[in-house]
Amino acid sequence: MPKTEKGCLQALLGGFGGAYISDTNAHTPETGYNFVRIHTIESTVITLVGNITGITTKTFPANFKIYGEYSSITLGSGSVIAYQG
Repeated sequence: MPKTEKGCLQALLGGFGGAYISDTNAHTPETGYNFVRIHTIESTVITLVGNITGITTKTFPANFKIYGEYSSITLGSGSVIAYQG
């Protein structure tokens, strides 16, 4: 994860890549990264492992953004774009 202001902005804007996820498999970011922003494309059930507690297996509406540092994401339904940083 970049620790400079510019690096953090670059991560949130997708400058370090990401993944479109629409299946129910567990997904992890590339080595050395975390998922730092998750954008729901449709109503989505998400299980997250990361630095924000209380977000394990929640339902989020379409076009919702979740920020933090997540090492794993698993969908129960729906689809997201998960940005690395």
